[in-house]
Amino acid sequence: MNCYYCDEIKSTAPEYTDSPARFDLGSAAPRCSKHWRYVCSMCDTANHFMSTAFCPSGRNFFCSRCATDVRQEAGEFWAWQYFFGFRSPWSGEWVPTLDRAEFNGEHPISIDGERAATRLAISKEEYIVRYPEKRTLWRPEHEVTEADVQASWNTNAERWDSMYDDDGDRNRRYQSDEPMLALLGDVESMNVLDVGSGNGYLSRKLARSGASMTGVEIASRMLEIAAEREHQEHLGITYHHASASEMDFLEDSTFDKAVSNYVLMDIKDYVGALNQVFRILKSGGHFVAVFSHPCFASGPAGWVVPAPDTPRSEERFAYRVDTYFQRGPYYGVWGNLDPVLSFHRPLRDYWRAFEETGFVVDGFDEPSVAERGRRELPPWRVQEALRIPYSCIFRLKKP
Repeated sequence: MNCYYCDEIKSTAPEYTDSPARFDLGSAAPRCSKHWRYVCSMCDTANHFMSTAFCPSGRNFFCSRCATDVRQEAGEFWAWQYFFGFRSPWSGEWVPTLDRAEFNGEHPISIDGERAATRLAISKEEYIVRYPEKRTLWRPEHEVTEADVQASWNTNAERWDSMYDDDGDRNRRYQSDEPMLALLGDVESMNVLDVGSGNGYLSRKLARSGASMTGVEIASRMLEIAAEREHQEHLGITYHHASASEMDFLEDSTFDKAVSNYVLMDIKDYVGALNQVFRILKSGGHFVAVFSHPCFASGPAGWVVPAPDTPRSEERFAYRVDTYFQRGPYYGVWGNLDPVLSFHRPLRDYWRAFEETGFVVDGFDEPSVAERGRRELPPWRVQEALRIPYSCIFRLKKP
């Protein structure tokens, strides 16, 4: 049985000398010793060989988590279009991960004096544990309150804010903001409500475009961050600490437009929130709502990959979804955030709620990659963004 990665390399470099698989036998990606997992000298965890680098100065292996910095570098080699570079915690020098090091003839297993240490660093585990499958933590709806929603976002506020600049995070910058702003249209000299304003990045962006902004946010720590920025920039934004379903302090028919950016799926009483937005909008006003696409954000959803520990997104060959029709609150995991409380509903529930509230749907989009993303992202990132929509956008009109 050949090594999965040896076969990948031979597909573009027939002269490559492959090796028999010794690890993860019986899986879709059996691997040889060189392409197996390596134990990090700092944290003592085993990691995919493409998530591992070797520091020649320190003569140690280290993983992406222990590197002082990580970057992706364009450069075609074998079957791949890029590689990862890690900054060594010992020497501060940049070194490539082991896949690129092998291509360069610098893999430590090929260097005299390093072979023995390299063999010792290869993980002794024979298989990657794939089961039990990590499932979404569902909770009974009657046990969840808006205080739980507030606590979830207060816990994550600083980490969430650290991922943002004036254009939001990478998803908003390269995928959803451009079509969202196109559906929202001109906001100059208009009263605009930001429903679930978070750290205020969108309120600030629209205020710079001439809008008179009001933000409503349930998480007090998020609101504090937004208020701190307003104190620095003086954009004239007014913020309120409240649930989107309880905005009675705002007068009827006072806003020209409203927007919510990845918020509806985090509101328990989303129908109440829709009724509030409908009430405060002027006749003819629009509400643009962006939220996580229900078709791809429910249950144990995730990418299916032959080697589940790979850092390469292009190895994903399918996206799995399940329990799509199961409604209710659940805790999802995003990156380094603590579990985030959200509420799953099938897409049809949103459509029905929009219509029953009185809105007319007059615009819809499923963002893939925006024009800015096509210009600035490397080709493999663009291809990844073209596979499935992570969000959907509705433009709703109040007759």
